[in-house]
Amino acid sequence: MLDGYTTAAALSPTLILLRMRTTSSLTSARRAAAAWCAFVVLALVVGVRGAAAAEYRSIKDFRAAAESVNRYIEKYGADHVLLVVDIDNTVLAMNRPLGSDQWFEWQDYLLKNEPDSPYLVAKNFDGLLEVQGLLYNLGRMHPPQPDLPEIIKQIQRRGIDTLVLTSRGDEFRAATERELKRNGYDFARTALPTRDVRSDCYLPYDLKNIKASGLKVVEAAAFELGPAKSVSYSNGIMMTSGQHKGAMLLTLLGRSDRTVKAVIYVDDHERHVARVFAALSGRGIDATTFHYQAEDKNVKGFQYGSKDDVTRRWHQLSDTLEKVFD
Repeated sequence: MLDGYTTAAALSPTLILLRMRTTSSLTSARRAAAAWCAFVVLALVVGVRGAAAAEYRSIKDFRAAAESVNRYIEKYGADHVLLVVDIDNTVLAMNRPLGSDQWFEWQDYLLKNEPDSPYLVAKNFDGLLEVQGLLYNLGRMHPPQPDLPEIIKQIQRRGIDTLVLTSRGDEFRAATERELKRNGYDFARTALPTRDVRSDCYLPYDLKNIKASGLKVVEAAAFELGPAKSVSYSNGIMMTSGQHKGAMLLTLLGRSDRTVKAVIYVDDHERHVARVFAALSGRGIDATTFHYQAEDKNVKGFQYGSKDDVTRRWHQLSDTLEKVFD
């Protein structure tokens, strides 16, 4: 399972239809959502009209994404193609494990499942975000593959729009833009143009008027959207505060006058890749979505390795800060 969406190899169209029949006792909204999800899964299994070019792949070299960009430009023209990329472990990775995406997920797991763990750096999620912000400010990042900034520059020179879609919140924008610039990225000059989007934080949707946000009622139900959190979009970077990336992308597309016919999406997290794939396929937009695995060795090394070093480094940093501000 991919966070609610099943891989094509695991389902047949017959099984999908059988599952749909079990929704007969649900409300009309939930039945519509179930039908929409089944449509997306059918797209994964057999392909659908208008989404025939949809593709979901795992890669370790970003040049595979560049090749897809070129194919879509040949098919639709640069004005109708959009490249969307994640940040952490996709275009940037922390130089050290402390403060990395895998470290944050480990800490989040401990908060939810082992709240008394001696490895915890905070007592709650808000405290963890404060620590993460500190580590972003003090830490440095690098591209997962050395030539990645140049690959993206070459893509941008072809005249397509680009979008950075990150789970980070706006409170991390300054450190985020600093590290992107330091590593040779510039998404501002090729940013997806939008209308009626504030330069500061805003709510991406209103459940009471979902259509005004560029979403459909059936999509909001299928994505199981709750009350919106603030997001920001500036310099080509959409900071979503951990919200459903497929939904966030659709809200931004709904606020753009650009007619996007094809999207190339790259992210290191399968759940985000699956969600974006489903959102775009449900709209009939040609999409090639990539699960980018360049950092997998480092991620797994941290997940299955000792946490003593990051714990020691955190205590050293914490002790130093206490002495400075005591």
